[in-house]
Amino acid sequence: MKYLILDKKQRINSKKGKIVSANLRLIEELNKKNLPYSLAYFDELEFEFINGETLIKAKGEDIRKYSHIIFRGHDLHNEMQYQFKRYIVEYIDQYNRNNPDNIIQVQNSKSIKKLPYYNKIVLALFCSQNNIPYFNTYFKTDGNYLTQRDVLNSYPLIIKDYSGANRIQNIKGKDLIKKNVFKIDNEQEYQQSYLKDLDLSKMFIQEFSDSAIDMRIFVKKGEVIGGWKRHRGQSFMTVSKGIYSMYNNPEDRIKNLAQLVSRSLEADFIAVDIMEMNGKPLLQEISLHPGFKAYENKIEGKPVNIAEAIITSFSN
Repeated sequence: MKYLILDKKQRINSKKGKIVSANLRLIEELNKKNLPYSLAYFDELEFEFINGETLIKAKGEDIRKYSHIIFRGHDLHNEMQYQFKRYIVEYIDQYNRNNPDNIIQVQNSKSIKKLPYYNKIVLALFCSQNNIPYFNTYFKTDGNYLTQRDVLNSYPLIIKDYSGANRIQNIKGKDLIKKNVFKIDNEQEYQQSYLKDLDLSKMFIQEFSDSAIDMRIFVKKGEVIGGWKRHRGQSFMTVSKGIYSMYNNPEDRIKNLAQLVSRSLEADFIAVDIMEMNGKPLLQEISLHPGFKAYENKIEGKPVNIAEAIITSFSN
């Protein structure tokens, strides 16, 4: 067996050539199992279409030489990277049909085929098709949300980038990644700092939950294996200086929703983010390539070995 880890390069690097923590943990677990691996990035892919034959290489290596392919993150502001994943899935599917005795495993390949794009509009559509409870959402292609009163007619609202892309913001001379997520309490707040400079045709609005807690649930092969709760600090976003606590055994209503999402997507491994509104759990986000540094290192309690779970989630 040989594993390929395929990831994006970080937009902001603290050290040149630094490998992010999730990949370091995956490598650590692969080494424990004496499994060879290679780490490649999206800008190291090559696609050859010669004499009617297709060849995809990663770091100069034919990807058919690997037994397992782990997809990590892709740049949300560059949708082509997600399409690269889809191309690889289709390529390996064809190879597997022709080589049934030498199958190559691609993590979350079924999920990727179910999601033609990796954005919040596709996610909302998927939820409506699969009876997954989701926040009321409205997307207007011209970005003129001042005319939305007949759809979501109650402030406060949340406005987000539909691709999930973040912005780079310079604070005290240091570039930092900030989420393009804003709270809207009235019409004038569409002109708040940073939001007023964004293209609203790439944003969508959602109803706002006043819950102070969100949850991330890790699901492997359709079964919950662990998770955390996060209590918000001073910001309306729990991600901003939130306080984490271990949540490996969620209540049934949370567990059932997380497993419904995972099974509907036929995900090998997924993180399901859930938030409550009026006492009802709703899907907030999904991640087919979640980070887990805070979970394994910054929460009191015994964490599940997420890196090991990722590696073993799609092995026969």
